Amino acid sequence: MLRSPLVCPLEEDWRDTLDAVARARGWPTSSDVARLAAHVTALSEAYNDASRASAAVKDAGAARLGFSFARDVPKGAAAVRELVATGALRDGPVLSVLDIGAGLGATTWGVVRALEAAGGTGTAEVTWIDSDARALEVASAIARGREGKGAIAVKVTTLPRALAAVGAFDDLARFDVVLVGQVLSELDVGAPEDVRVERHAKLLATWLDRRVEPHGSLVVVEPALRDRSRHLHRVRDVLAASGATIFAPCLHAAPCPALARETDWCHEDLDVDLPAWLVPVARAAGLRREGLTFSYLVLRKDGATLASAFPVPASATRLRVVSGAIATKGKLEAFLCGELDREGERIVARARTMRLDRDGSATNAAWDNLARGDVLSIDPAPELDRPRIGREASVGRVSLSGDSKSR
Repeated sequence: MLRSPLVCPLEEDWRDTLDAVARARGWPTSSDVARLAAHVTALSEAYNDASRASAAVKDAGAARLGFSFARDVPKGAAAVRELVATGALRDGPVLSVLDIGAGLGATTWGVVRALEAAGGTGTAEVTWIDSDARALEVASAIARGREGKGAIAVKVTTLPRALAAVGAFDDLARFDVVLVGQVLSELDVGAPEDVRVERHAKLLATWLDRRVEPHGSLVVVEPALRDRSRHLHRVRDVLAASGATIFAPCLHAAPCPALARETDWCHEDLDVDLPAWLVPVARAAGLRREGLTFSYLVLRKDGATLASAFPVPASATRLRVVSGAIATKGKLEAFLCGELDREGERIVARARTMRLDRDGSATNAAWDNLARGDVLSIDPAPELDRPRIGREASVGRVSLSGDSKSR
């Protein structure tokens, strides 16, 4: 799953598109490294400030277009990669998309690119909603610049609306996929956390109920920062308790085990780097240029789940790797989340699981190259009170076809 070909950096021809849009507005292009990096530094400070957590195009358009867009598109692709891989996201001939808080449209482009990478064709009929009319104007310019350059045609409608007063959008139809990209961080800033959780869970539940087609999906993407990821975990728990189907990333609907300790949170860190042309900008701004970090949540209302797409024997279990591999003398460990065994009963937990080097074997060789985000099938299920991978255990990385492979 982690090494999915559905998620990749923007290609070089995107640089021409984005630079043309920037040039038309008098903003620095990717070739003007020093000027663009200064804008990017200011934007990073705004996003990392919980009291702001946002920046309008009038103040930060250059950085959002010239840097953040290229980083955010793969996040959109990564958040739907499991939907695409399992066939749960309809890809033709027409896909209807509602992107709430669309900004420059990056999350939408991520979905389109993931479908194209899977061989999808046809048309995406997209409705972009944002409180920043200037952002939507820039987004439309990007869309015009990409006309005829992909296997999926993107037809856009823009609706400037204040997200501070978002509701059910009852004047709109239902959509195959509703995207909520980095919106929750910007809503109800300053309100108590319990109030924000209830409000945001209610908001997502309303959109899921009223704006999503019966077999559609609602996809939320948030920053990988600890407080914002844990906020999304809490929102997820309220939604799961109310009956919403958690498709991904979780393989269960139990309360999030990461919330048991204040220091824990779950996020993705994929092996997807910035496009080469932005590496000098990232370096000048002092920002990370390797890997792709974010948190996400995919909701359904038809009962479809990622776990149900990958059947395993009754003696086995499905577990998601929620940390990097931890190699120490004589053993290799990782934190896993999912159902573990306790005296014949399955208990949902987050557990540091170990395989001794001497217990390495052909059947558990997939443990040798663990990575955050992998979905594993392990047979027999590890014991919760002593989670170990024995020599005879079978460890498989779940493939996109629904089978498991040891590799």
